[in-house]
Amino acid sequence: MIIDGKLLAREILSSLKSEVDQLKRRHYLPHLAVVLVGNDPASLSYVRQKRIAAEAIGAKLSLHHFKRTPDYQKIAEFILHLSKDHGIHGIILQRPLPPSLSAQVLTRRVSLIKDIDGFLPKTPFTPPLGLAIFKILNHIYFQQILGREMPEDDFSKTLLSWLKQQKIVLIGRGETGGKPIADTLTQHHLNLIILNSQSENQDEYLKSGDIIISAVGKHQIIGTKNTRPGAILIGVGIHSEKGKLRGDYDEKEIATVARFYTPIPGGVGPVNVACLMHNLVTATKLQIR
Repeated sequence: MIIDGKLLAREILSSLKSEVDQLKRRHYLPHLAVVLVGNDPASLSYVRQKRIAAEAIGAKLSLHHFKRTPDYQKIAEFILHLSKDHGIHGIILQRPLPPSLSAQVLTRRVSLIKDIDGFLPKTPFTPPLGLAIFKILNHIYFQQILGREMPEDDFSKTLLSWLKQQKIVLIGRGETGGKPIADTLTQHHLNLIILNSQSENQDEYLKSGDIIISAVGKHQIIGTKNTRPGAILIGVGIHSEKGKLRGDYDEKEIATVARFYTPIPGGVGPVNVACLMHNLVTATKLQIR
C-alpha cells in the first residue's frame, strides 16, 4: 500500500497554521531565515518548497542568497547577525555549500535555539528528516494497521514498543540523509542495522528487515531480490534520471512485496518540509516565553 506523504504533510501544515494563527493574535510571527550560497538548481527547488510550506502556515521566510561564494568571515559574521536578531526564530544554512565553505563549521554560528535543522550538539530539536520518519511510522502503525487516530506524541510509548519489536535496516549515512535518521532512531534505543556502500552481505541484511529505510540516492538499490514480503519500505534517497526524479527503488516492482511503501516524489519529502515548519513553530514558542 502506498503512503501519501503529500496528504500527511497537508495535515501537519493545517495543524501548524492553527498554532501560527494563535501566535499572530499575540503579535508574534514565526520567521525562518534561509541562507543560500550559489545557484544549485536542486537547492533553489528545496528553498521554493520551504517557502510554499511557510506561506501555507502563515509564517515568514526570508531568503539571503549569496549568488557568488563569499569569504568565510563575511558569511560567518552574517549568520551570527541573524542569530542575534530577535525577529528571526529559525535559521537554515542550505546544503550543500561550495567546497571552500564548511557547513559544519558555519552551523556553529547558529544560535542553539534557532537550529531548527537539528545539526548542533545538544540541539533542542529533532532533525526534521528524523521526525518525518516517525510521523510516517505513526501514520502506518496507528491509522493503517490499528485503524486508530494518531496520538499527539510522535514518540509515544505505544509506537516505541511496536518499533522495538521490528528489525529496522537503514541504508545510507549521508549528512542530510541517513545520519539524522540514524541519530533519531538510536536516540530512542531501537533495533537498528546501518548499512553503507562498503557493507558486506547487504542483500541479506536488507531482506531480514521488517522496516527498510533507504537513503542512498541511486537507482534500484532496493528491489524484490532484497525485500522480504510484508516489509515496510521508506524511501529517502533521490536522484535525477532523464529529467525525472527517481528513488532508490522501482515503485511498481516494490509494490508487489512491500506491505507499505512511500513514493518518490510525494513521500518523505513533503513530510520533511512540514516537520521543518513544526520545528520553526516550536522554536518561536521557546523564544517568546
